Amino acid sequence: MAEKSVMVLFRVNINQNYRDLLLQHLSQLYLVHIKTRPEESAKFERDDVLFERINNLSQSLESLFKSLDITESDFQKLSFEPDERKKFEVKDIDDLINQLVNEINYYSNRINELKNNRTSIEIELEKINTIHGSYLFLEKYKLTRDKLMKFKLLEFKAFTTFAKNLENIENIFEFSHFPNFLHYDYLSNERIAFFIIYPKENEDEFRERIRLIHAEEVPILKKYLLSDGINFPRIAKEIKFVITSLNKNQKELDRLRDDHLLLFAAAYEIVKNLEEYNWVSHQFEELSLNRLSLSFYLPKGKEKEIQQGLIEKFEDKITIDSIDITKSKFVSLKEDRDHVHSGKSKDAKEGTISKEETAVKEKEEEKKDLRHSAPTIMRNNFFVRPFETVTKMYGVPAYSEIDPTPIIAITFPILFGIMFGDIGHGLVLIIAGLVGAIIYRNKKGKDFLNFCWIILYCGVGAVIIGFLYGEFFGMHEIKLFNTVFMHLEPMTIPILNITLYNPLDNIMSVFKFAVLVGVFHLNLGWFVQFLNYWKQKRKFLGFTDSLMKILLLTGGTILIFTFGFDVYSWLEPQVIFNFGAFTFSTFPILLPLVPGLLLIVLKPLGKVLHISYLSEESVGGLIGEGTMETFETLLSIMSNVASYIRLLALALAHISLMVAITAMGNLVQGEGIVNDIINLVGSIFGNMIVILLEGLLVFINAIRLHFYEFFFKFYQGSGVNFIPFYSDDIYSVINFKISSIKDVISEEIDREIESKITQKDIMEAEKLVSKKYM
Repeated sequence: MAEKSVMVLFRVNINQNYRDLLLQHLSQLYLVHIKTRPEESAKFERDDVLFERINNLSQSLESLFKSLDITESDFQKLSFEPDERKKFEVKDIDDLINQLVNEINYYSNRINELKNNRTSIEIELEKINTIHGSYLFLEKYKLTRDKLMKFKLLEFKAFTTFAKNLENIENIFEFSHFPNFLHYDYLSNERIAFFIIYPKENEDEFRERIRLIHAEEVPILKKYLLSDGINFPRIAKEIKFVITSLNKNQKELDRLRDDHLLLFAAAYEIVKNLEEYNWVSHQFEELSLNRLSLSFYLPKGKEKEIQQGLIEKFEDKITIDSIDITKSKFVSLKEDRDHVHSGKSKDAKEGTISKEETAVKEKEEEKKDLRHSAPTIMRNNFFVRPFETVTKMYGVPAYSEIDPTPIIAITFPILFGIMFGDIGHGLVLIIAGLVGAIIYRNKKGKDFLNFCWIILYCGVGAVIIGFLYGEFFGMHEIKLFNTVFMHLEPMTIPILNITLYNPLDNIMSVFKFAVLVGVFHLNLGWFVQFLNYWKQKRKFLGFTDSLMKILLLTGGTILIFTFGFDVYSWLEPQVIFNFGAFTFSTFPILLPLVPGLLLIVLKPLGKVLHISYLSEESVGGLIGEGTMETFETLLSIMSNVASYIRLLALALAHISLMVAITAMGNLVQGEGIVNDIINLVGSIFGNMIVILLEGLLVFINAIRLHFYEFFFKFYQGSGVNFIPFYSDDIYSVINFKISSIKDVISEEIDREIESKITQKDIMEAEKLVSKKYM
């Protein structure tokens, strides 16, 4: 029975005039992963003209939004019907960019006009406010125009300046040096107003002195200073008029912002889409006769739907090829090709041009395994899915390998619990993870939400192992305010006959347990490798590599745990298994020795048996490779198993910290509610430190054991994550108007007709001129 494919590779051939329309169609499917062209043939560079135009457009839009104080959150508050989205009818991407540039430039210029006008109004307002303050100062002296008219030989002038110039003013206009009468008052903490009366004959000297302090003269105008006093109603009216103008300016700016917010949201959306479009447009291969080729992946089961949609959209303008990408065998462009559709177009004869042009390129790619570039979709249920974040930290599963996420969803919480086994602490982690998951459930970023769920699962692991240890916040009983609710008894693991009661008092039992967990975890990794070999139709390697390593590690573990390090007992016949009447006796040393020797000789045997994927290797090379691999496996096994002693070390550290916190709490002597509260606060604070500090260390070590000990046995993590090509159309709708495509002969005929029409018009013009002027 043929294996079900997960991905299908499509290759479409289309006229370049339909490129943008094709990309728009594919982006709306949310099912297409664009195949990246090889680096040596891709021409996408940072100095690309289209990239520069998009970048400049993005910067202009950002500047516009900054001027109008627009953020992305403002767009999310918009409420509109789907048919109210902004529509753009364009010929191609260049035309779309031109339209956006024109729109942005129009509103940017309008905003600049409003802002320049606002600046002028603000200057005018500041000026009239200064006049108002200055005239309030002059009002104290009952100044009128009639009084000023009586000054025949004297000059009266008023000024404003900074308060820090006051000392300079007093020095410059010292009466002994310059006869005058000067008085001042504070308009604010930073500015003062003053008037000065001096002889008119000293006007030139006055100008030189006043220039030294950069004071601004207050105009004494007829409209402000009347014969009976200062016209404050006129000043107030002008202030009101200026403020009204300022408010109108702001209202116009707000109106411009609010009335066109949907347009701005559409422009922002399109710019974001264009950045993706620009990258995808460089994944086309250029062919002759103005044709382009694009390759993309899509999930199996959707190919007929996508194919039918492309045919309905482009009719005879497109040709389509598809290849099923199986996980179990080598797939290239040469193999498994299925020509599902070949439509006619005006410049291609039933799709044959595409095959002729791409023949050379396809020969170069025939030796490439398409599984290496095929994207991976990680399909896991709700309970397992959070651990995809941990898996992706190491790497995305390769297309043809098993996704280890379901496995680590079980092993990760268990290893965490062994190092952090405490019922109380586990419950705290469960509550914290659940609260975090509720708070961040609607956030865009899913990684933090996944970590919240992982913390919850780790809390479950800590509770389970906490029952084995019999620990509740460092105590062997569930106790609160001197009231014991439940006594905890340690549990015994029946198969291993190991009791994990208080690791501090039972170190060897926990040590053996940690080693056995490490052996099981490593064997699990090799078993997954065995399944990968089986899945990839390399069953011989599964038996001769993965299975032999499992037997090697298991045999070595039985040898050490049963006979210790007594070498003499290893070399004497011993009863290994005894099942009733059946007794199995052998030399114990053979338990790891036989799998080690088979690890060396079985691969060369595969060469002799003509195993296909070993045919290119030599027998000598396979023997040397097997020998090196066996010794490397022996060395790695010792270091790998030793790494799992961390389980014991951190478990002991956890218990030790809790013992220290309990001992510090017992230092507080006394009775009563106050003593209980002090002990409770100290216990909460101490447990918080343990949960935060040691919890982080345990989490990091759990990741390390999976990455460096477990994953290293089978997991490549070299896959390509499935990223669907899509474009947002929440605020905008783009309609591409495709111009008619003419062949060479049609274009020549049109030029000939146009030339004759032009010649006829010229002859008629000559006759008309000759008749009129000659």
